[in-house]
Amino acid sequence: MSIGKTVLIAFLLAAALWVAAPAGRAGEPSPCDYREFGLDASKFFLYLTKDTPYTGWSLWPGRSAMGPAGSPHGPRVVAYVNPAARESILRKGGMVFGSLIVLENRAADGRLTSLDARIKIKGYHPEGGDWYWFRFSPDGKAMAEGKAPSCLACHGQARDNDFTMTAPVQ
Repeated sequence: MSIGKTVLIAFLLAAALWVAAPAGRAGEPSPCDYREFGLDASKFFLYLTKDTPYTGWSLWPGRSAMGPAGSPHGPRVVAYVNPAARESILRKGGMVFGSLIVLENRAADGRLTSLDARIKIKGYHPEGGDWYWFRFSPDGKAMAEGKAPSCLACHGQARDNDFTMTAPVQ
């Protein structure tokens, strides 16, 4: 195949993907579309750290860079939110589907001890607020995922706040 045909095919493929990409409605935040990368923990960790680095997202509105926390997160936590979650928090109407929250769990000395992430997926687990949970070791190994009983046991106390304990979202 000639270089010209290869370039043309690549261009047409890119154009088709661009046209087929879901467009957000004007004024609404773009949600996290987990279907792009799946819910496989290792792929999700790469998505969070390499493809769409969570460290480039906003911190939880109104929270300092490293706020106090408690068990099981450790004494310090840094809370990041994707644009959909940020807008949901500011509107106080509950978290929209596609909201993604990432917590860096840190020791008192600031050392990263684990990374927690959760994504809200419509119809995934209504009894658990439709949240899909992940916990990763600092090197990216999955320690928990899905309908994580330990996450739900604690966050279930905040059912009226969309299973969120950081601050009011409703």
